[in-house]
Amino acid sequence: MLSISVFANNLDDLKALTTTPKKLSGTFSQSKYLAQLETSINSSGSFNYIRDKKIVWHTLTPINSTLELTPKTMLSYQDGVQVNKLDSDTNPVVAVFSDIFFGVMTAQWQILEAYFSVSAEVSDGQWKATLVPVDESIGGFINKVTLEGDKYLQQITLYEPEGNITHITFDKLQQK
Repeated sequence: MLSISVFANNLDDLKALTTTPKKLSGTFSQSKYLAQLETSINSSGSFNYIRDKKIVWHTLTPINSTLELTPKTMLSYQDGVQVNKLDSDTNPVVAVFSDIFFGVMTAQWQILEAYFSVSAEVSDGQWKATLVPVDESIGGFINKVTLEGDKYLQQITLYEPEGNITHITFDKLQQK
């Protein structure tokens, strides 16, 4: 059984404030700091999702690549050509990754609570949630995740054990 620590009042406020539309699209800019190299790699692109069905993450720069994620599969494309396919039936990590990615992108706090201790701060229509893994296998590649937004998720920051940090900012969000 997983132990979950939640600041209930703030998390309830967070759940009330955030929205998960059926469809959402937008753009992203991402910066990944690589601690051992003491440098950052920047990328940008677009994304869209259909709640509970599919997330498409299209990186335009520096390399044209696409990640298509469903609850059961993860497909990778380079320049429109499929280069990898992982399925949750043969690789259980895909199901966990899918749960977490869908949970983060679509503000599905009940999913995230299965994997993380969640603390939240809510003030004047803005929120910040800090997620700390409660599952050791997740803690092996993520120390902490911070999510910030208003009605929608606006920023994600991933802190990795070896000191790498990934920061993603979303823009031009549109409900479809």
